[in-house]
Amino acid sequence: MRTDPFDVQPMRSQGSRRAPTFAASAENYDRMINWPARLAREIPFLERVFGPPGALGLLDAACGTGRHALAMGERGYRVLGTDASEEMLKAARRLVRPLRPPVRFLRAAFGELARKAPGPYDGAYCIGNSLAAAGTERVARAALADFGRVVRPGGMLVLQVINFAQVLREAAGAGCIRGPQTAAFADRELVTFKVFAPAGNAVMVTNVTFWKQDQRWQKHVFVGRLFPIGAAALARWLSDAGFRVRERLGDYAGERFNAKTSADLIVVAQRTPAARPGS
Repeated sequence: MRTDPFDVQPMRSQGSRRAPTFAASAENYDRMINWPARLAREIPFLERVFGPPGALGLLDAACGTGRHALAMGERGYRVLGTDASEEMLKAARRLVRPLRPPVRFLRAAFGELARKAPGPYDGAYCIGNSLAAAGTERVARAALADFGRVVRPGGMLVLQVINFAQVLREAAGAGCIRGPQTAAFADRELVTFKVFAPAGNAVMVTNVTFWKQDQRWQKHVFVGRLFPIGAAALARWLSDAGFRVRERLGDYAGERFNAKTSADLIVVAQRTPAARPGS
């Protein structure tokens, strides 16, 4: 008998007396994002797509530090958040509050979801450019195949990546800069820039965050590898995974996607009633 995917016991945080720090990557990730603004923009969109909370709940794939999962849980959705990074999940579990319906977190990478978090779910979402962070076409398509196996027929899937068509055009010379983005942490303002540069079949992104501490400017830099996913290829891969594209948008306000001008590519797809891929 298949177990309830939400019956995952969260790890208990031991607590800490250390002062706030920017040293750990999960902390850096959390601190450089203006979460109130982002959640105010994205959560209503997810609520519109998924409709009223259903009995099977939602899958938040590549959930990071769990901010979206918790926000959806506060609105009555059962949510299972998965991520490949135990460090990210530890940060998410520190934020967990007792919710009914529950929010749970489980370590599972792309390609492992159907085995570790089989569902079925009423819907799933993978946002924050996480699918591109898979790094290769093979892993990105494995993630979509997973979604096809765990989302119930008729269920909805939301995917968001940056508009790589626009980024690659702008980055053809010396690279493409996005930002600044600002966020607040511990009474400090953080300013983040992202620099995108083509690298063969990939796009390298350098995140640079600045803040002022003890009257001196500090910075944190990290580099990641992205696989540039285009709208046409994503539609084909979704079809192969058993989904039909319902909407292609350029932002969470509902503007239609334009490859030349949109900052993002947001795809809403519905699981077809056919047999699950690989079943």
